[in-house]
Amino acid sequence: MRFLHTGDWHIGKKLYGYDLLADQKDIIEQILTIAIDQQVDAIVIAGDLYDRSLPSVEACQLLNQSFIKMNLEKKMPLLVISGNHDSDVRLSTGMPWYEQTNFHLYTDLQQSFAPIEIGDTQFFCYPILSLSRPVFILKKKN
Repeated sequence: MRFLHTGDWHIGKKLYGYDLLADQKDIIEQILTIAIDQQVDAIVIAGDLYDRSLPSVEACQLLNQSFIKMNLEKKMPLLVISGNHDSDVRLSTGMPWYEQTNFHLYTDLQQSFAPIEIGDTQFFCYPILSLSRPVFILKKKN
């Protein structure tokens, strides 16, 4: 089993006013090239896909285009968890599409109890847990 473990992409980040989007696009393309050249079985993206929970339209477009190229065009399985910079609700809006492909996005704890099986290996993906969400759910039930 070979997989490429990445994380903390922080798409949409600006560094001292410099927009890193073009550089981030190049890096993501390099990640895909390495994955193909090394014949990995999956790419793992361990959180912080975006730099903030409300990413720009351009940042969303780059991430969507990257996922389409990796997962749909190149048939690369993706195992992705949300991080503390990501909005789990916003990321999960693509779930109907993801469920139809080999794209596994985990944004809440309940999803994490079912393993992802690739070959003879099981993956358990645990996203970052925010205390505000369980508190909101508890308040809503009471």
